[in-house]
Amino acid sequence: MSSSYLLDPFVMTLLVEKGKSYLDVACGRGKWGYLIKTSHKHPNRIIGGDIDVQSIGYVKFHNVYDEVVVLDGRYLPFRDKSFDIVLAIEVIEHMKKSEGYKLLDEAERVAKEKVVVPTPLLGARYWYSKKEHVSRWAVSDFRKKGYTVRGVGFSLLGRFTTYRLVFALAPLAYYIPWMSYILLAWKKLDKKS
Repeated sequence: MSSSYLLDPFVMTLLVEKGKSYLDVACGRGKWGYLIKTSHKHPNRIIGGDIDVQSIGYVKFHNVYDEVVVLDGRYLPFRDKSFDIVLAIEVIEHMKKSEGYKLLDEAERVAKEKVVVPTPLLGARYWYSKKEHVSRWAVSDFRKKGYTVRGVGFSLLGRFTTYRLVFALAPLAYYIPWMSYILLAWKKLDKKS
């Protein structure tokens, strides 16, 4: 899957600790694996997984991840608490809502510390492709499951404004996520359980 460049600094800030293990669900062409590996994060292990065999071939050829796996995010083939951090970047909107909740449950099952799940906002009409995006997620959907939610990029009633407004009002949208066009949701998990 692809993702907005606006997410890069926000997501990377959530991944500040060295020596962690990561699972990148729906890794696509490996953007997040590359960013993690080339940053100061020094991952212990990073696995990329995708349902698309061509994407798996691409990231395998380019050696982006330590391992790559063909997988369905709703049924992750890993033991409980196998990874410190699980990423599911801009993938949940490509599933029916009930399947998206399965993805969240599976990500939480295999993560020890944190799950990170950004998605375009419910009202961001210009950002959605009706053909590819089959569900829309709101702030309340994530908060009901215990996620912290912030907004990335300013949006006025779900419409793109100007680049100046997008960046100038981004701090406001960060704390009032329904004013953004990308939701950044993450959940810190109880390390004891």
